[in-house]
Parts: sequence; C-alpha cells; structure tokens
Amino acid sequence: MLLLRPNLIKSTWFAAFALLLAAIWPARPVLAQAADPFAFSGIMVDVSSTDLAQARDQALLDGQRQAYQQLMQRLAAPADWPRIPHLSDQDLQDLVLDVGIDQEKHSTVRYLASLSVRFKPEAVRRLLRAAGIAYAEWRGRPVAVLPVYMADSGPVLFDGANPWRDAWQSGAAQGIVPLAVPPAPPAPAAGQAPDPLLGPGTVALAAPETLAALGQRYDTPDVLIAVATPHPQEGNTLRVDLQLVGMGPVAGPQSGTSSVQGQVNEPLAAVMRRAVTQLAARINDAWKAGNTLQYGQSSDMAVEVPLNGGLADWTALRQRLVRATAVRGYDIVSLSRGKAALLLHVVGDQNQLAQILAQNGLTLSAPATPGGPWTLQLAGGS
Repeated sequence: MLLLRPNLIKSTWFAAFALLLAAIWPARPVLAQAADPFAFSGIMVDVSSTDLAQARDQALLDGQRQAYQQLMQRLAAPADWPRIPHLSDQDLQDLVLDVGIDQEKHSTVRYLASLSVRFKPEAVRRLLRAAGIAYAEWRGRPVAVLPVYMADSGPVLFDGANPWRDAWQSGAAQGIVPLAVPPAPPAPAAGQAPDPLLGPGTVALAAPETLAALGQRYDTPDVLIAVATPHPQEGNTLRVDLQLVGMGPVAGPQSGTSSVQGQVNEPLAAVMRRAVTQLAARINDAWKAGNTLQYGQSSDMAVEVPLNGGLADWTALRQRLVRATAVRGYDIVSLSRGKAALLLHVVGDQNQLAQILAQNGLTLSAPATPGGPWTLQLAGGS
C-alpha cells in the first residue's frame, strides 16, 4: 500500500519493552483489537477526466469525503447526522492524517482505486465540539464473538467450512465497538482430546457457565455466541436465522432471535455479510446511545479506592480508568497499600459516568455521608 503521508515509527525502546513483557507473562488467547476508529479502508473511487492527473487528484479527494461521512456517522448519533459540518477541500485535507492507495487501475482518462484514509483524532474531536455535536468514542475492550454455523452435518465453529465465521472476519463488523472472533485453537497433540470448551456443540448450547468460561479465557466481560442457520427458500432465495446469546453489558442485550432474508440469487456469503453488518450497526448504535458524551459538561470528582489486593488492584484499576472515555484524567491525592484517593476529571453526568465505568469493570458508589468522597473499586472485588 502506498501511503501519501508518512507514518510515525515506533521507538526501539517500546519494542524492547514489549519483548520483556512477552518473556514475563505466558502466552494466552488474545482477541484481535478492532481497527482504529479514525481509520477506514476499502474506499472505492472511480473518476474520469480529460487529464489522468486531474482524475487521480479528484478521486483522492472524493475518497476522503466518503471516509469523512463514514467517520461522522460512526461517532455521532443518527439524530445529529443532519448537523454534520460541511468542510471545504482544504479543511477536509487538514483533518486527514494520511491516505493510502491499496489498489489502483487507470487509463489515459479514467482512474479507479481502493483507498485507506486515516484522520487526526484530536482534530476530529475539536471539530465536533465546535459544532456542538456530542459523540461517542471507541470502546477499547473487545466483544468476543463465537460464530457457529449450523451445517447439514451439524454445528461448525473452527473446524470445517464456516461461511458465518468468514463473514465476521471479512471486515463487515466495523464501528467503535470492537467485535472480535477469537483465533482458532491449536490442534491437539497426538493422544490429546480437543478443547472441550470450544466444541461447536458446547458453544452452540450457550450455557451460562460456558459464557463465563469464555469470558475468562479471552479476558473480556462481553461474549456473544451467534448461531446462524441457513434455509433455502422458493425463488432462489435464502433466509438466515440467527440465535444470539450474550453475556456482559454490551453483548447481553443482543440476546434473542432474528432473520435476514436474502435477495433473488444472492449468494450465502453476501447474505451473511449483510447480517454481520446489520448486527454490528445495532450494537454500535446501542453503544452510542449510552456513551455519547456531552463534552461541554465537565467536573471533578473526589473518589476513594480500596486496594484490598495491593499493587495488583491499583494496576488493574488504572488500566480500566484509561479505557473509560468519560474520565479525561485524574490526580493522585494520596496512595497507600490499602487505599488510594483520586480526583477524577470527568465529562458527562454522574449516571452516565457510572454506566461507562461499569462497562469497564469498575463500580462507582455514592458517598456514605453527604459531601464525602465517592467510592470507586474493581467490580467483583480484586
């Protein structure tokens, strides 16, 4: 891919630190993080002109405008889409970090390409705040999606052809909520039985204890088991029935059944990709409804943090605070082995703050006495 603006290069000390961490902590299944919410790929452009250079320049600008519209719709609530700022060509290009040309074809008068566009996060935030548009930011912790395909021979998850899993891995699930399919487990060694937790029949049953075990394995509070069953219909059409069972603040509310009707002669892969797109949009809209912050409403909040687990609790709490988008920063007032006192710099109202903290594994409790500090702790103890 050709990048039209340079990328930042990671420093060598960071790479060395990563190697040190890898040596200290044993490997475990890791969910792939979603793409940067300020980045887009697969932007298709097709421009004809009397001059190839002019066609190329116009195509690159068109691609940036397409990506800009997608970005605004990704971050802002649908009710605010009519108020999305209209930018001049120069203002738009000032908002863009870089443009990548993934594929291109051209003749003497026509230019076709697939582009990738990345935006400057802080510049985008300033633009939205100046326009008075509330927006939601990326949820850092991924939702583990286990896509089970009901084939004629039985349920399929990792072993065998699974077009439902392929649809999830195609990039159709894009947004500010990371929806990640776990990697296939390694093949068992000779004489060893397959992992019983990841058997397609076990996963398809979606028992509560299975969901809890999957959440522990992939280190996420949100697990979504999605079972897809295709049904051929008259007139060369397909219907795909979905059964969803979720655990956690994001995946749990998605539990239920639904169907996606294919069009005449529409391939199974296309129907399933559309099903993934619709489900991802529903999850992202639900996330934005509860996490669209009014950044003009800011305040400071004094909290006490019990550290029953000592340093381990303090480390875990700091990591979760960083993920909570309503917390813009904090000051350490005091710190001891059993307790910390913090001053949080937050945006939004207290109900919204408590909800966002809960989604990141933290519990916020009201003061025991009027005027006293709030209590912030890890959900479920250390």
